[in-house]
Amino acid sequence: MRLSLRHYRAFCAIARSGSFVEAAEGLHVTSSALSLLIRDLEATWGFRVFERTTRKVALNQSGALMLPHVEHMLASLREVERIAQDVSDQRSGVVRVATTQVITWTLLTRFFAEFHRLWPGIRLEPIEVTAEDILGAVQRQEADIGISFSMDGLDDLRREYVFTSRAHMVCTPDHRLADLQSVAWPELQDEAIIFIGESAEMRYRVSVPEPVKLKAHYVVSNTSTALALVASGAGVALCTGYVKPMTRMHNLSLIPMSRPVLDRPFMLYYRKDKPMTPAVEACRGALLGYFAPYGSQPIEQVLA
Repeated sequence: MRLSLRHYRAFCAIARSGSFVEAAEGLHVTSSALSLLIRDLEATWGFRVFERTTRKVALNQSGALMLPHVEHMLASLREVERIAQDVSDQRSGVVRVATTQVITWTLLTRFFAEFHRLWPGIRLEPIEVTAEDILGAVQRQEADIGISFSMDGLDDLRREYVFTSRAHMVCTPDHRLADLQSVAWPELQDEAIIFIGESAEMRYRVSVPEPVKLKAHYVVSNTSTALALVASGAGVALCTGYVKPMTRMHNLSLIPMSRPVLDRPFMLYYRKDKPMTPAVEACRGALLGYFAPYGSQPIEQVLA
């Protein structure tokens, strides 16, 4: 016959207690039912496992040989059940998050700490890609979710709002515009501008008033390089406001742009055709909850 978990659990319970009566009480079955289980087990294996006397039950040599293997099997099963429960309860797994290094450093450090405290079995794995390739990483399934600025025309991705950041100018403290509360776009007409990414240059050009001509002095691939160039006196950079903590490293001035104000919504992206694992769903919900209190106000206004 095919043995069930009840047979193996009965075998281990009797081996540990040395008594049919105690084992039956621990398993919440009758002694006769327990005896039947052991009879089936011995018949299936083809040998006896216990030596019985009127006072106690003890493993024989064959039973002693089998016990560690059965206990290991039951322990493995309990681990499988624990893992299944963790997955069901969203407590384990890996979540690959694609976004820029700047967002990870300035906005997600505290989120990672809070998430790991709540979900210690889930590992968040940052995926390092350029800003232009965040959504590509999600589309190629190299990342489970991505955080990037809002884009239209992505039929294979779902998106949900997470936060907003405003366009700012970054300059040295002694720059002619450094003391202004805000900088109007025409003020940048003759400035040497440092853009971060090819798409950023085009995006700013189409967003500013028509007569304003923005002069690209550098186009770099990352924010760290742009701010280093600003600190060296090479020009001014156009950045989203969440770079605020990074500007302090070089004592740079971060000033919001105006006329018009450019607020950029950032979204959480994930594939439409890929069901979320419980771990990814837990991360998605935690991210939305983490940023929800900030609403539509620029995130840099609440950065320390």
